[in-house]
Amino acid sequence: MDGQRNAATVRVAASSAPGRRTGGSFGSWSPLLKQVAALVAFVLANLVLLSPVVVEVVPALVIAADLLVLAAAAFAFVLPRTRLAPGWELAVPVTTFVAVALLRLGTDGQASPFGALMVIPLVWIASEPGLRSVVIASAGVVMTISLPFLFGVSVLVSPADAVRLVFTPVAFTIAAVLINQIARVVNRRLVQLEDLNAERDRLVETLERANRAARKRELQAINANALLDGVWNDITGHAIIGTDGAGLVTVWNPGAASLLGYSAKEAIGRLNITELHRREELRDFAGLVDTARSGLRDVRDWTYLRKDGTGFPAQVSIAERLDEEGEPAGFVFVATDETDAKEIERLKDEFAGLISHELRTPLSSILGYVELLRSDDDEPLSRLQEKYLGVVDRNARRLLQLVGDLLFTAQVDSGGFRVQAVPTDLPGALRAALESARPVAEAAGVELRAEIPPGALVLGADPVRLGQAVDNILSNAVKFTPRGGSVTVSLEAGADEVRIVVSDTGYGIAEHELHRLSERFFRASTATKNAVQGVGLGLTITKAIVTAHGGRVDIASVLGEGTSITIALPRAGVGGRGVSASASRT
Repeated sequence: MDGQRNAATVRVAASSAPGRRTGGSFGSWSPLLKQVAALVAFVLANLVLLSPVVVEVVPALVIAADLLVLAAAAFAFVLPRTRLAPGWELAVPVTTFVAVALLRLGTDGQASPFGALMVIPLVWIASEPGLRSVVIASAGVVMTISLPFLFGVSVLVSPADAVRLVFTPVAFTIAAVLINQIARVVNRRLVQLEDLNAERDRLVETLERANRAARKRELQAINANALLDGVWNDITGHAIIGTDGAGLVTVWNPGAASLLGYSAKEAIGRLNITELHRREELRDFAGLVDTARSGLRDVRDWTYLRKDGTGFPAQVSIAERLDEEGEPAGFVFVATDETDAKEIERLKDEFAGLISHELRTPLSSILGYVELLRSDDDEPLSRLQEKYLGVVDRNARRLLQLVGDLLFTAQVDSGGFRVQAVPTDLPGALRAALESARPVAEAAGVELRAEIPPGALVLGADPVRLGQAVDNILSNAVKFTPRGGSVTVSLEAGADEVRIVVSDTGYGIAEHELHRLSERFFRASTATKNAVQGVGLGLTITKAIVTAHGGRVDIASVLGEGTSITIALPRAGVGGRGVSASASRT
């Protein structure tokens, strides 16, 4: 029903649109064009009356009839230029009926040769839609036929005249009904034809728009493909490799050919991505793509093998590739040659280790002599000398700490760093770290808070190194928190791991810098902007210590709101040492 109502609404709206057919079979004609037939007929009738043919004429009635026809024509001419309702158009044929009646009345009435002219307004009126048109047409015929008898111009002489008086209107009425029905059918067909033409025009217009859009998309696709081909061929410093779900190479860019030595023809459809890895580094294809398959970002360092068998360090980013329906279609590998970067890293480590060793001895000597000067009872120092020696001692110890950090990072990179795991009480270690940081926090106007559950929580760990890791995070939190802020240290014990969380309300760190915080010597933009002291080794050391314990470091930060750093340690501890907890309060 709703569909029918909607369709009917569309039809009604269409029928009322400008230019839509609203009349009968001649509805698309102008009123003046319809009146031309009556004008021509009256011109011929007047010519007949002026000819030698003997017809009894009443000039006044004939002139009146002519004037009515001309008036009807004039009205037909001006009607489209007025705001009158469409129904006023029927005034033209009705007036024509009156003119025909006057013409018959003025030319011998019932015997007039011009009675047939009433067919012209009859056809016009009967072709209009509706029963009303038939009634008006029939009334016009009755008026035209009966008017001579009403005015006494004609009389009924015989029964045939009476039959003619009755039968003629009936015959014309039947003709009007037939004309009306034929006009209705024709009009409906014309409306349908107009609907089809309009629909065709809409379809043509829609098709043209679709063609224009298709041409535009085609041009965009051509330009995009040209741009992609240009970029694709210009990427020579990175190997971009696409594979199917089993690791068979399907995409091989010029950078891959340059770095690995295989041409695209040799690699595509023939080479498996696992053949680029050393067997001792990679067991199977699943181990290579499991992280990417789970939807996580996977960026790792591998050793890639060239066609000639030589290897080079490569940083590889792996992502899963989906098809048009969102189903897994394979993987994309983007590899970067890290040979130069590794060499620079090695030189930096070598330089840092060398400098550290060279600085450690003189710094220890400086600290030793400072201690001797302070402990000389024979020659006590003045207050000013004590102040100066305090500055020397503080900065020398700071340099010694920096040297120690540099040596520690060099030790980690060389593989010589180990942790000595012993049963360690984590709540006690955290409280000790808080007490160590409290003087600096109070001087900086930062509040320290502890959310450490009561009781003991013992974990197999290296207490010195773990304390160093917590000290580093806590020190950074205090330094990155402006006066009036707070730093909170909490301990959370889960089923599989223990989490130490240090949260602050400080400056925060930009999201795009979070992944670089564990890089050596890296300092966040907020550190340089707010003049926070440091060299960028604290988190590097912390990550190395936590990783050696089998744990991980998670960092979350919102710029301008604060940072939260979590040390997650396995409950099994280092080397499989278990965790125990007691209910005693501290």
